[in-house]
Amino acid sequence: MTALYTRADYNLLPEGFPAQLVEGQLVRDPSPVFGHQRTALRIASLLSGLVGDSRMGIAPTDIVLDDFNVYQPDVVVFRTALDDEAHGEDVGIPLLAVEVLSPSTARRDRVVKRTRMLDAGVDEVWLVDRAAGMIEVYDRHRYRDVPRRATKSDQLRSRVLDGFVLVPLELFARS
Repeated sequence: MTALYTRADYNLLPEGFPAQLVEGQLVRDPSPVFGHQRTALRIASLLSGLVGDSRMGIAPTDIVLDDFNVYQPDVVVFRTALDDEAHGEDVGIPLLAVEVLSPSTARRDRVVKRTRMLDAGVDEVWLVDRAAGMIEVYDRHRYRDVPRRATKSDQLRSRVLDGFVLVPLELFARS
């Protein structure tokens, strides 16, 4: 049996250590490809325009769900503005979390992290699948296990953040 790490163990890691705590395991993924980063940046830019920089974060921003799960979604929107010295344990459960899927992390993001984030109280989890050209939204209250989906020129609107709309063709367009 593999020993489980806790949030206390995670907090002993040096600042910037490239890992998340998932189900009591330290998970280190390789840096994402440029297309992944560009997509996350586009989403962060849209969200920043809606809520301001003090209510959003980009990876690596720790989101503490419980003693065995500290995640770093690609983009998050917090419920309230945060000061510059806020840290994982200070930010609370986000209003909205976005994961841009990568081949090496898609299963974990889609199954484990999505479910845990919704269970912890994140109102919406957005999964952005560049390879499939699709966006899925899971809503904690209405669509916990059945997502709303958008492909091509379909618009997908947030139900918890007025004005947040993504269109796959626009999001994935090369500029």
